[in-house]
Amino acid sequence: MLRQLFFFIFLIIGIGGCSSLPRPEGFSYQEIKTENFSLASWARVKQKGRLIRIYIEGDGFAWVNPYTPSADPTPSETTGLNLAQKDPFANVIYLGRPCQYVSSRECRPYYWTNGRFDPKVITSVEEAVRKLMKQYQAPSAELVGYSGGAAVALLVAIRMPTVSKVMTVAGVLDHKAWTSFHKDSPLKGSLNPADYKQKLARIKQVHYSGGADKTVPSSLTENFVYSLGSNSQAEIIIVPNASHNKGWVNIWPRLVN
Repeated sequence: MLRQLFFFIFLIIGIGGCSSLPRPEGFSYQEIKTENFSLASWARVKQKGRLIRIYIEGDGFAWVNPYTPSADPTPSETTGLNLAQKDPFANVIYLGRPCQYVSSRECRPYYWTNGRFDPKVITSVEEAVRKLMKQYQAPSAELVGYSGGAAVALLVAIRMPTVSKVMTVAGVLDHKAWTSFHKDSPLKGSLNPADYKQKLARIKQVHYSGGADKTVPSSLTENFVYSLGSNSQAEIIIVPNASHNKGWVNIWPRLVN
């Protein structure tokens, strides 16, 4: 009985976290409904009919500990949102991942643990990007993915010719290599950008990697970029003192420009 009560309280706390929405200055909130999930988004769009830049958040609060998935994947540190706020570009949109900030009937821990890059997740983000482009009459879009959001950005980009560029920050680009490096269980059910190298080689990419990042070491980013071949449009920029979630936000306006 005590264990059941603890789980109930834990679940309520998790669900309550979904209702606490950030209020970034200058951004307007919108919930985007897709076939499987509702996605939270914040937009600062000053010039309709022009290119938009969409930030995709990382994996968020996926695990309580190595054995227990969280009840709510909403990130405690909104690095992706902080980067978006610092971007001086005219048309900036921040997009939460499925089940972050807002819940959907489909939400369950699988979609922020092993299935964080499940086809339904990628399709949902793709739908949201298409809806945002239509809403703001954008002829093209750039995607910026932080951490696990990098894999999402790449997987969406190969489906959408209207994505002109992908930028990643401390990005998980090949989750098989990443889990192998950390000796973690593979992300069964998740699509992997590294399986689409021929298509990715044709997409303009800039991958920012932290020299002090122990979560996604620069060596993994370098290996991914080199694996795309010498004719690819991908480059890597290493920021020496940046870790996985520190050292990015204040210098981001210089990097992104």
